[in-house]
Amino acid sequence: MPPPDHLADPPTTDVNVAPVLTAALRAAASGSQLEATLHDIVQAAVRHVNAGYGAMGVLTPDGRRLDRFVIVGMGPEDRERIGQPPAGNGILGLLVAEPETLRLDDLGEHPASSGFPPGHPPMRSFLGVPVRVGDSVFGNLYLTEKSTGGPFTPADVEVAQALAAVAGMAIENARLAERAEARRRWGQAATEMATALLSGADPDDVLRAVSLQVSTLTNADMAGVLAPSLDDDSSMTIVSAVGHAAADYEGVRLPLTGTYLGALHEAGDSRLMEDISTMPVMGTRAAVVVELTAAFGPGMVAPMGNAPGRGLLAVLRSSGREPFSPDELDLLSAFAAQASVVLELARAQQRERRLQVQTDRDRIARDLHDHVVQRIFATGLALDRISRSLEETSPEVASRISERVDELDGTISRIRSSIFELQEAEDASPVAVRRRIGEVVRSVTEAHDLRPDLRIRNEVEDLLPDLVNDVVAVVRELVTNVVRHARATRLTVAVTVTDAVSVVVTDDGRGLPPITVRSGLTNLADRAERRGGRLTISSGDSGTEVAWSVPRPAAA
Repeated sequence: MPPPDHLADPPTTDVNVAPVLTAALRAAASGSQLEATLHDIVQAAVRHVNAGYGAMGVLTPDGRRLDRFVIVGMGPEDRERIGQPPAGNGILGLLVAEPETLRLDDLGEHPASSGFPPGHPPMRSFLGVPVRVGDSVFGNLYLTEKSTGGPFTPADVEVAQALAAVAGMAIENARLAERAEARRRWGQAATEMATALLSGADPDDVLRAVSLQVSTLTNADMAGVLAPSLDDDSSMTIVSAVGHAAADYEGVRLPLTGTYLGALHEAGDSRLMEDISTMPVMGTRAAVVVELTAAFGPGMVAPMGNAPGRGLLAVLRSSGREPFSPDELDLLSAFAAQASVVLELARAQQRERRLQVQTDRDRIARDLHDHVVQRIFATGLALDRISRSLEETSPEVASRISERVDELDGTISRIRSSIFELQEAEDASPVAVRRRIGEVVRSVTEAHDLRPDLRIRNEVEDLLPDLVNDVVAVVRELVTNVVRHARATRLTVAVTVTDAVSVVVTDDGRGLPPITVRSGLTNLADRAERRGGRLTISSGDSGTEVAWSVPRPAAA
């Protein structure tokens, strides 16, 4: 323990530390390299109190452990023999827990002493001074082995305290500069994200870029975005991830019920986790979370938005790495909040653009139907009446006119197909199948003396979107053939979904036309064969039946 003040050595009057303090203050104020500034301060303290060794232990921002150690008085050989720098145990740990000035005649006699590692130089006298600015403690200045052989004096304490105060200013300035730079980089990342999204970039691509930026800004080993699963309220899906083996994580569903992730999502606030692998999980599906987080330790999670369907922005570091700081969590939370707002704006823009495109398509489709198709149809009817009136007197002329009428019918069918595609371009979802097929049959047969009958069996809504488009195309082509060539009065369209998907079109017309006009049927046969199916045709005097059938693919 330090001796009473009346027994201590008299203050040293010939020590002038003013130049040292001035230089240190200048270095601290200028924001020069922190490591070099701290080394100069420790070196000045060693010289002015006549110590054999000196060190500066800098605490982590949370003040719980030593972050770095600046040593003066030991050569490279000594440091190599000792190995790892002190971790903050023994006397050093005492000063971290109780940041007060401590003077000792003999380190080894203090109850908190834990001895020295092998190869460490012998040390007896000790002076420890907290490095602080106001109430904020940034570390400690350690001085050992007074060269005169006695204990450190009160004058030595004053010198050490003055230099420690300057070191505190230097550390505080450096951390302020680091925080300012971090905010600048986070702000720049948020601006780049907003610019990309609002310029029309795909949100999924931007989310991956966001994950990459967050991973870089937080020095994380894994970063990603989690969103509520579209078809499962009890899980979240990793929609984007960056880091080692990120491809193995993307698309994985994580359960919410009974897991720490579920609690985080429910709470809707940001969290720091010292070791995510130790977070409580429950339930049979929680094993997925345990497996995915086994290699990670420190983590941060921030919500993206306030709605119940909010996503989560998560970053992880490997086990054994330093934990994230509260400042990093604040920056991540602010970034996640900005990301959620910008994503919603971008999605609103996308919806508006889709709506505008669809409005334009509908207007074009109406103009084609109400003006172009009706005029062609009226011309075709007039020519058809002329053709029929000439069948007995001029059959050759009647035949040629009839061919032109067929060509006009084909033109109308192609225009109607284009109209249909314009109207349905933005709606390829399976739930619209019944309406789409009904619209095809109605649009192709309207204004013809033909009574259509549409039969749809089983759950056609379960078809995959690309097969839906095939089915609609087949129905359109087969019904168009009947209207153009069969001269039928009745038409039946049956769409059935079982283990196979079949379209059967039956009419009571005059049978198939010559082979030269069957190119449409050839295309349908090719379409069926590509899917492992086939097209069959039964034709006679009483009518024709065309069946298109393919195996039903399994849902992904």
